[in-house]
Amino acid sequence: MTQPHGGAPARRRPPVLSISALVVGALAAVTACGSDTTSGAPAPPGSAGKSHSATGTARPGTAAPSTAPPEADPASKAPSAAEPSVTTEAGSAAPPAVRRICSKDQLKLSTGRADIGAGNVYVPLAFTNTGAASCTLTGYPGVSLLDAPGAAIGDPATRRGPGRPTVVLKPGDSAYASLHTVNKGLSDKPCWRTAAEIRAYPPDSHRSIKVSARSFRVCGGVFEVTAVEPGSQP
Repeated sequence: MTQPHGGAPARRRPPVLSISALVVGALAAVTACGSDTTSGAPAPPGSAGKSHSATGTARPGTAAPSTAPPEADPASKAPSAAEPSVTTEAGSAAPPAVRRICSKDQLKLSTGRADIGAGNVYVPLAFTNTGAASCTLTGYPGVSLLDAPGAAIGDPATRRGPGRPTVVLKPGDSAYASLHTVNKGLSDKPCWRTAAEIRAYPPDSHRSIKVSARSFRVCGGVFEVTAVEPGSQP
């Protein structure tokens, strides 16, 4: 094409794309790439079926949801070890059983076979429950010797050996304590006169029971009694 006035033909400039057109094209490309993720490609492990809100993914410009567990209500906290525990009526301990001490009226006193050996003499003194209910004996009986008119001979027996657990006597059961002395001639101390009866106070009782002494005699100044234990004789 000739220009007027006989000048050289003008060159055509290439079309200039505006900046806005470039931005629109870039956004279209990103959108297209994002749509490929739903076109059958495998999803990352653990992301199947989860939405952005379920996985906790925050959108641009929004705060991510907190994953920390909510703080427990102070009123629902378990009591500390220092706090006193409350015992309900249903869980309270039962009161201890009342100990029923054997009384003179439900006991029978008897003596067993004497055991003589090595210069010592032991005679079992048995308490038998003749009542209809169980009762207990604990510790040492009080024992003294009487002559035929009923006067005391010498001093009451002293305690020998350790204490023992409480003995529960069911009806018909027995407990015994052992009387101890020594043979004549084992000591320079003279023997007491022969006893006619043995008077015994059951443990925890102020009423005595009597039984025949069967010629029991204390020698050497030794007269002792042990704590009661189950049975009628060793």
